[in-house]
Amino acid sequence: MSGRQILHSGQSYKTVIGKLLREFLELFYPEVAARLNFETLRLLDKELFADVPDGPKREADIVAEFQTHAGEPEVVLIHIEVQARTEREIPRRMFHYYALLSLRYSKPAFPIVVYLRGGEGIGEEEYRASLFGREHLRFRFGALGLERLPASEYAGTGPLGSALGALMDRSSVGDPVRFKASMLREILESDLDLEMKRLLVNVVETYFRLDTEQKDELRRLLATEEYKEMQETEMTYFDELEEQGRQKGLDEGREAGKRETLLRLLTSKFGPLSEAVVLRVNALKSGNELDIYLERLLTARSLEELQLTARDSGQG
Repeated sequence: MSGRQILHSGQSYKTVIGKLLREFLELFYPEVAARLNFETLRLLDKELFADVPDGPKREADIVAEFQTHAGEPEVVLIHIEVQARTEREIPRRMFHYYALLSLRYSKPAFPIVVYLRGGEGIGEEEYRASLFGREHLRFRFGALGLERLPASEYAGTGPLGSALGALMDRSSVGDPVRFKASMLREILESDLDLEMKRLLVNVVETYFRLDTEQKDELRRLLATEEYKEMQETEMTYFDELEEQGRQKGLDEGREAGKRETLLRLLTSKFGPLSEAVVLRVNALKSGNELDIYLERLLTARSLEELQLTARDSGQG
């Protein structure tokens, strides 16, 4: 089972950081965290309009409002974007988000981009704009490249640091088996709720991979008296993760087969399909949806009747 089958998008990381925002800021931006009153934390609507007021919508990953402990400004925003890797367009995108947040909320914001892969550790990036040889805009934002940070410095700082340590540089890690065991212990013996523990364990399982021999060694280590308190919980999580991966693979395989069958039968009955129809079929999300269209196909006399044309694409 591939680790990417467990966490196939950045959504889990957004959820983790959003729910553990205080821990995240204290860990990576302590000087910012020290100025915020976390009792006043309020997560804001993340939906923004690229062209005010009726343009296409964009959704920021995490936007939170805080009151500060003292001084100006009294209310600030923290904006965090989680990216799988570095991209050329990210600085421009971060500036656009900053501008849209400023227009919507009229409050100063502290923007941060978190790179799961790439980046330069804890630092800054910037977006510049110039015209006729004159620079008229320079926008800076925090940039956190997890891959360049030393895992050994963060893994013992708490459950969040231990989980994100799985994405960090392992060169300073001695025994990877014992290191992974310590990360899991930090998470599973914490006071976090069960759902958050599961998310953090998922992060570790996805990015801190062991070979078969090391996995066997890890299981033997966790079976010792030293790890007695976490044995039952940890094994339950491992079993759940493996079963989720197997079931997800089976479900995706069945859905892909049904989708391929539907496309083949549509082509056989109605001739070559337009790109819009193929996209519509590929957008069907579940096996149940695909079953409905396969049944309709038995009696349908046209694509319009099947509701697969561009005109009917909003229907189902």
